[in-house]
Amino acid sequence: MSFATVDFNNVVTIANLICIFVSMLLGIIVLITSIQMRVHNSRMGWFIASICVVMGGLTFQLGSTQVYSRIFFSLVAPLFGLYFIDTEREEGQKWDGKFWTTVQGLFSLLVLILALSEIEEFFVYSAFLIQYMVVIVMLLVSSKRIRESIGFLLACLFPITTSLVGMGGYGLHFMGLGIIMMLLIVFFGYQMDMERELLERKVELTENRVSLLMEQIHPHFIYNSLQQIALLCDEDADAVKPAIFNFSAYLRKNFEALTNEKMIPFSQEMEHVDAYVALSSILPSRNFIVKKDFQISDFYLPALVIQPLVENAIYYGLSMSEKGDEILIQTKEEKGYIIITVKDDGHGKKTEISTQKKHKSVGTQNVKTRLSLLCDGEMTLNKSPQGTEAIIKIPANKAVKK
Repeated sequence: MSFATVDFNNVVTIANLICIFVSMLLGIIVLITSIQMRVHNSRMGWFIASICVVMGGLTFQLGSTQVYSRIFFSLVAPLFGLYFIDTEREEGQKWDGKFWTTVQGLFSLLVLILALSEIEEFFVYSAFLIQYMVVIVMLLVSSKRIRESIGFLLACLFPITTSLVGMGGYGLHFMGLGIIMMLLIVFFGYQMDMERELLERKVELTENRVSLLMEQIHPHFIYNSLQQIALLCDEDADAVKPAIFNFSAYLRKNFEALTNEKMIPFSQEMEHVDAYVALSSILPSRNFIVKKDFQISDFYLPALVIQPLVENAIYYGLSMSEKGDEILIQTKEEKGYIIITVKDDGHGKKTEISTQKKHKSVGTQNVKTRLSLLCDGEMTLNKSPQGTEAIIKIPANKAVKK
């Protein structure tokens, strides 16, 4: 063996070691960052699994066990396919990627067979090359918006390039680095998606807050309240001061809620509800009572989600019905959710006019939007001849103080 050959082998060994250490360093940084992210969905789960598999392959490569490292590397493409499938589904595209995942799984099996057979490296890396060519074809076929898949396509060029280097037969094993670079670009793309989604949610929340202001501080309610307080001055002077305090508390809670993007304690929301009920009781409407059954009260929720439902129950459930005089507010924890129920027993002939229906509809939609944006919650309405029941469901892990 000549000196030049020995020197070249040393250079190749050093290059491979540098590549492994750089890849592992990048992999550890991306892995730690992705684990610490607040959003952990199935899409991010597949990404973390891909990073772990690559790290496993690099560990075997560091121990000079090329066979097992290649087997690990071959598993990344199917996992990346699953990541991309979830990406498409999150964007609302109805695309079934089972076919592509199956194809990638077959190529992983092929790499496994070739690696265990200790066949020439050229064929093993050829299988890797085909794997990522299939990924590119999958991206082109599945994505309806090619411009948004440019990042994915560019990322795939790294494992394709390292596959070509491996096919050269120089002993350079850079496959791990190529895959890590691909996942690094994908991670940056994921971060950009999250930033864009966060911006869209903020815009939607701002628009919802303006709409909520228009609906919640409606002039006719303020006008009627002030008129009734004025009448109390002649009819019941002792009730004027509490009425003014309730009116002040109602307005203050509304304006506080409209400037608060964070979750508030349930007790704070109920203070607003109580102020609204006390204020409503002085207006000319049906007599009613509010019952409470709280199995759980130590949780957080978006502001102004219960009060609008109580308002609907008073003015569109009881006041416009021939029968009914009771509103029930319940809370409980069930199957990982905080469940809040607002139910009235108003039933009979309704006399709701179109403008009132519109106001109620907009108020209900505001509640749904705030729940969805701030805590992934949801609200459903169940109407029956016996009354209306509004049910709020908030994931228990989102109903805690951040």
